[in-house]
Amino acid sequence: MKKFFLAFLITSLGYGQNISESEITKQIGLIWGLLKYHHPDVSRGEYNWDQKFLSLLEKSNNIKDQESLNTFLLNFIDDVKVDNSHYKTKRNLSDSSCFLKNIDYGWINGFDFNNTLKKELYRLRDNSNIGDFYASAEWRNNFLNFQKENGLPNFDSSLKNHRLLLFYNFWNVIQYYYVNKYMTEEDWREILIPLTKEFIQAKNDEQFEMAKLKMIAKLSDSHSFNLSPFLFNSIINYKPAFSGRIVNDSLVVTSIKNQALANKDSIKLGDVITSIKGLPLGKYIQKKFAPITSASNGNYLRRFLEKGHILSDSVNKISVSVFRPTNNTSREIVINLYDKRINDSIQNLYDTPSEASYDLTSEIGYINLGEINSNELKKVLQSYKRKKGIVLDLRNYPKAISKSDLSNFLYPKRKKFVKVLFPLEGQPSLANPNGKAPFRFISNPFKTGKKNKDYYKGKVILLVDRNTMSNAEYIAMMIQASPNCITIGEQTAGSVLNVWTFNLSDKQKIYFTGLGAFYPDGREAQRKGVHLDYHIKNNAVRYNPNLYIEKAVQIINENKLSGHTKP
Repeated sequence: MKKFFLAFLITSLGYGQNISESEITKQIGLIWGLLKYHHPDVSRGEYNWDQKFLSLLEKSNNIKDQESLNTFLLNFIDDVKVDNSHYKTKRNLSDSSCFLKNIDYGWINGFDFNNTLKKELYRLRDNSNIGDFYASAEWRNNFLNFQKENGLPNFDSSLKNHRLLLFYNFWNVIQYYYVNKYMTEEDWREILIPLTKEFIQAKNDEQFEMAKLKMIAKLSDSHSFNLSPFLFNSIINYKPAFSGRIVNDSLVVTSIKNQALANKDSIKLGDVITSIKGLPLGKYIQKKFAPITSASNGNYLRRFLEKGHILSDSVNKISVSVFRPTNNTSREIVINLYDKRINDSIQNLYDTPSEASYDLTSEIGYINLGEINSNELKKVLQSYKRKKGIVLDLRNYPKAISKSDLSNFLYPKRKKFVKVLFPLEGQPSLANPNGKAPFRFISNPFKTGKKNKDYYKGKVILLVDRNTMSNAEYIAMMIQASPNCITIGEQTAGSVLNVWTFNLSDKQKIYFTGLGAFYPDGREAQRKGVHLDYHIKNNAVRYNPNLYIEKAVQIINENKLSGHTKP
């Protein structure tokens, strides 16, 4: 019994126990990344760090246990070791002025590293003498860029170590410089082993590309939707003759691209598709698309898919269940999919207003912020100044207006409407929760408005939905800071601020939201979307495209602001 207990204890402590390839790769990748962003010389680009990773993997083939791996990792660190004078250990991880939620060095103590190795890793963690070769701030805006990441020359996806380099390059830049990492759906470190296995086991281009899609999806960021040619050429390259809007886990057919082909499938406007390939729509999305699509929230995922992708496939036919509200019938059918452009005689369930602005009633004005330009907006706002209410439609992406066009009309004084989380150059894992723009004394992007006693006193109804994304969400937050704004709609895309670019090792560009967005009172907008006062819920069977406008008019015609909570 004593011998059994001793054997069990030794095994549980990891001594002499065989260690898997994915576990060896994980530990190499973590320490390689820590050196890349923390070491005084490595962080200044004084080594060919990609080649160092490839060499480490090659040399690790004969490692069988943790003790051997510890020796191997210590020798690796010794190869780039410098004198003590090059280290500065004044890095304060408890500084209350820093945003600390992305700090993750617990893994150093989580492995069976020996004390000598742990000492070296903690020394690296605490070093403050860090270069800007791999992550440098732009003087004009304090944004970080990764322009020295140019990919691996002669990258070959058939080589396992090349695939692993791509993954660990990506994982580590997110680990140390993605300020929204703390909000990812899964703990960032927990994805290491399953995705390491995916990249090790990828035997062909299709498996490699799928592994990349899964990797990027882990960002949980709507700005990181993947534009991989593989996705559109191999997974969703066949499309139906119609598209629609996803409402409550059903797809309402709202647009027919080719009437003759839709007739062939017996599809009509207003039809409701409730299942695909035998699965309810919601479960089908979770099975096929959620694992390979980066989305801040489920509502943005629906928006991405209803742009023609939800019924797309790699084959030219797909089975669906269709409910027809006009005669209350359900049927199972197989619809045809096409790999070529088929748009002809397009028909829509409802017409989108083409006017940039118009009167909803004699007392209520409407402005489509996606259609109007700056000069038109200023004129229309002045003409609406005596109206009881104005509806500002942001279910779109404004291109030709500035925040001052609206704030100078809506605000009684200048004010801050957004608080921004900036990563800190040369301080991996840390961020400034109240970031400042470099030229804020000339033009502050986080404040707007002016002193104005004659600001608009009527009700302002802001319309938002899943199409409200990025700059549209930023403008929405600005409008919401006005005194009389009520926001109605559904969850927005949850990716408010600027998009940053990173080149993967195979030279494919990926994108992610580089900054964190908060309301001045500290509420998060990233992933969650902008604040809503009234949530609009449509009905798939009785779909009403005018529901937003009808609710806006109703609220304006009420006697007072409806006790909503201001951001």
